[in-house]
Amino acid sequence: MKKLNDVIWIKNNSGDIVSNKENIQTVKNLLNDTGCGFCLAKFTQVTMHLGTGLVHSCHHPKAHVIPLEELANNPAALFNTSQLKTARKQMLTGEKPSECDYCWRVEDRNSPSDRYFKSLENWALQTHDMVLENGHEIDYYPTYLEVDFSNVCNFNCIYCGPEYSSIWVEDLKRNGPVKVLEHTSKVQWIQGWQDLDSITYKNREHNPYVEAFWKWFPEAYKKLKFYRITGGEPLLSKETFRSIDWLIENPNPELDFSINSNMGVPDKLWYSFLDKIKVLANGKYVKKFTLFTSVDAWGERAEYLRPGLDFELFKKRYEEVLQIGGVRCVIMCTFNLLSVTSIQQLLEWQSDLRSKYNVDRELLQLETQFGVNLGGEISHLERNKLSGNHFAIVGIDIPYLRHPQCLDAHFSDKNLIEQYLVPAINFMSKNTGSSHWGLHQGYESYEVEKMKRIVFDIIHFNSTHDEKNPVVVEGRAKFYDFVNDMDRRHGKNFLDVFPEFKSFYEKCRQNKNDILKEEHKLK
Repeated sequence: MKKLNDVIWIKNNSGDIVSNKENIQTVKNLLNDTGCGFCLAKFTQVTMHLGTGLVHSCHHPKAHVIPLEELANNPAALFNTSQLKTARKQMLTGEKPSECDYCWRVEDRNSPSDRYFKSLENWALQTHDMVLENGHEIDYYPTYLEVDFSNVCNFNCIYCGPEYSSIWVEDLKRNGPVKVLEHTSKVQWIQGWQDLDSITYKNREHNPYVEAFWKWFPEAYKKLKFYRITGGEPLLSKETFRSIDWLIENPNPELDFSINSNMGVPDKLWYSFLDKIKVLANGKYVKKFTLFTSVDAWGERAEYLRPGLDFELFKKRYEEVLQIGGVRCVIMCTFNLLSVTSIQQLLEWQSDLRSKYNVDRELLQLETQFGVNLGGEISHLERNKLSGNHFAIVGIDIPYLRHPQCLDAHFSDKNLIEQYLVPAINFMSKNTGSSHWGLHQGYESYEVEKMKRIVFDIIHFNSTHDEKNPVVVEGRAKFYDFVNDMDRRHGKNFLDVFPEFKSFYEKCRQNKNDILKEEHKLK
């Protein structure tokens, strides 16, 4: 089997392997030389949900339970469960683990999947030869660690659930389970099937997973390139602040550290957090600090998707973060059916922020040399002070929502695609960061490429599944039930917030009625 240095890579001026079409093809060939299902993320990347004792390696597979019996004598079982070791064995022996079906679907269309993109990341690619040498049986330490310590949260985003939001637990206890296509043979429990009293460890309870984490972390820390704290809402967890203090006491200048936050916590806690970050992000303790925050649509539509969100406060705090200095702030837009009609407005706002805050090093040199402000409201000299070690401090990531399935953007109709989705990707592609003037002032090529994959996937599904297809009929009928239930819980009216969905909503209502009629015939 080929080693990393057996192939030719395209590198940038700093000697780093870049993410481009040529290297994507190279990494695909390198991985497939070992096996058609081989992916380095399975050996290097992990997301741990310590409040619930769940883990998954890569964000696409469904999380599974970390058995306490495996953890009792080996804290490294946090990233080395028997299930993960089985998947690694499959990858190294020419098989495709079923839990990685998202990538297999993408590759079946001859498109590049996240198996290639993630394996090409520096934190993954550099482990290639070591993985081949060590095989599947050893305990690996991740180079990319994501962890949430509890489900305590002040939002109950409609696509989330009680595993990751304590507000969802309260909602389900108060309003009952979320069910779609009830009273039919196709009934599905979206939320509420869980044991709400034991689904997660409470903050005041002893949590064996958190205890194991702090035993495991000092050794794992030596291998880490990226450490990211998610939630729940991380700023409501004492373990988040413990982590920040630990990093300040144990500096690691090679570590990229990041935290997720909805930026909606009370003022006192918010500004206490910013004070901590001002210390952490000064360049002495970690290589880089990034704050990830979430919004999936624009204005009132975003607030519908994320109950608890104050959109105007969100915009204000986003710029407060940018003005700290040395902090990159990335929006995570979990792309779903309700993102489609206002994603372009979100992208336009992001584009304006890039033009205002992101630095172009070449223009910086011109400003320094000639004393001319080339940045407008904020010069590139000032932007450079804000950037720290980051190439740009305004960014976006657009992961694709898969659960609950009724919010899958696959179920968009042709009108939604043509009127909203296509103009959005056109806007991104026309507003890229030019390498000739204004570098990083627009969207990066990898951001556009990710959105393009989403758009292609939706168009492909739409073209191969007509409106009478049973998958489409059932999916849209479930969407109809789901948004009506969200309205009941949150005191909203879907069509008041999304009037542009009226025609689509009526289609979904008709799909629901058709299913009921069919069920009645069978009786």
